[in-house]
Amino acid sequence: MKLFILGATGRTGQELVRQALSEGHEVVAYVRSPEKLNSQEKLTIIQGTLEETTKLQRAMLSCNAVLVALGNPIKDSSADLFASFMPRLIKIMRLADVSRIIVLSSLGTGETIRNVTYPYKIGVQTFLKGNQADHEKGERHLIASNLNWTLIYPGPLFDGPKTENPLVRNAASGYKMPGAPRTNRADVAAVMLSQLNREESYQQKLLMCSKQEK
Repeated sequence: MKLFILGATGRTGQELVRQALSEGHEVVAYVRSPEKLNSQEKLTIIQGTLEETTKLQRAMLSCNAVLVALGNPIKDSSADLFASFMPRLIKIMRLADVSRIIVLSSLGTGETIRNVTYPYKIGVQTFLKGNQADHEKGERHLIASNLNWTLIYPGPLFDGPKTENPLVRNAASGYKMPGAPRTNRADVAAVMLSQLNREESYQQKLLMCSKQEK
């Protein structure tokens, strides 16, 4: 598949690019700072900002799916990012005739607060509150769209290795995630890519962490 990746220079985004290429996908990485990525076969790097609608649309043409690994910097974690960008991205996808999108969110955002337990729930309600509020505002637009979306909700992210059987659950099941749902970025990338052709994950919210399935 030809994948359009946003947030490709972040720690999770770089892992997503690496795994996508290793699986044989063609990747278009739309980034603000192209010097943060190394040129590789099947990787097209396009410099641009999220405000450049026409450039985004042109870059997305002929892609089969969009993967979003965007995030605010720690120093400005509550900034208006998803709330303002998601409506524009939905419009761009329609113009580019791309319907599949997989978005990295954060466990505890929106209705997934029902799926978390203490002590993680305390963090959701305190220092993660602003960041998750922005995610939720953007996700409302996505959920109301006619796109084939999947939202991925990992716990706190770490740089550990990819594990064999990360825990993945549909949020609608009411499943309660572990109180300390540590999640390796490598597992996030693997799960996002694994959903590309799974129609059963369309319009679904998937919880995940690196706790191993038995």
